[in-house]
Amino acid sequence: MIRPVTPGDLWALRRKVRSQITLYNESLLAQTHNAFLYALRSALVGPGRDGASFVFRERGVAALAQAQGRSGRPEQDIIYLAVHRTGDSSRATPRDQDIWFRILEQLCAQAARNQVQRIYAALSHHQEELREVFRQLGFSAYARQTILQLVGPDWDQGVTLAPMRAQTRRDAWAIHKLYGTVTPRLVQHAEARSARAWMLPLTQRWSRRRRHAWVLGPEDDLIAYLHATSGPSAHVLTLLVRPDMRDVVGDVLRFGLAQLQDTRSVYLMLREYQEELLAPLQDLGFQPIGEQTLLVKSNVIPHRRTVLLPALEPILEPRVTIPSISAPKEDTTPYVRTARNNK
Repeated sequence: MIRPVTPGDLWALRRKVRSQITLYNESLLAQTHNAFLYALRSALVGPGRDGASFVFRERGVAALAQAQGRSGRPEQDIIYLAVHRTGDSSRATPRDQDIWFRILEQLCAQAARNQVQRIYAALSHHQEELREVFRQLGFSAYARQTILQLVGPDWDQGVTLAPMRAQTRRDAWAIHKLYGTVTPRLVQHAEARSARAWMLPLTQRWSRRRRHAWVLGPEDDLIAYLHATSGPSAHVLTLLVRPDMRDVVGDVLRFGLAQLQDTRSVYLMLREYQEELLAPLQDLGFQPIGEQTLLVKSNVIPHRRTVLLPALEPILEPRVTIPSISAPKEDTTPYVRTARNNK
């Protein structure tokens, strides 16, 4: 049986986990994911755009799948999968991949009913079996990215910093133009971003994450954009740099690191089409710790329409062709003979 999580499922979810997978994204790196507390929240508010938790209960096995909504957008991220032991482990049970396929299928269907247009997943490059599960569910890969962590040595205090300024509301369109310059068309189509998506602040309920951003360059022609998501666990940076100005990467990152006044871990998400930035990032002390394949699924959204609406909508009147008038002395040939001619 597969259904949204209820308070009655919470005790079973606290038992020993046989296998679990966390699909790390920017938010989960900044704030450690607690599957039990997230399931408790889902049980209280129910599945919706902000997120959902679905459970699978069958033959001594309980499984959990969780999705997290994106603030202000009709999108969700698959963030957690787990299988829990609830009975005798010697009994024959379905494979984890079969369970996850069935539970994710229901989660995606529920997301479509909640008007969620796109569902994302960030899979580690070595999770080939799980990637096949997502492929059969209609997910397709659109990019790869590398997660880097600042492991030292610390950056030199004597070098210059880029003269960046805090992002304002009027910078949203310029950032969107910079994003279009850097990002391939396939990725732009998959992420479906607009200028409004770059506006700050981006707050989300039930979250302690904070978002900050800085820009470099004139308002109508930005050179670089640096975004930081700060949470209880870490700071996560994302970077956009105009291709002809890659030499400013070091100064931009030094400026960003100077704004982080604590000892929390620092991560950076680097897409495959920005690989030329890897060398200067490593010079600053960032080292790769993992690679991910980014997947997306576009939902078919049900649309309700009353059957009476077509009758109320204005429609065009049918066009009637006007017969032409015969020219003078022009005789027409009748197709039906008169009664006199039949005699």
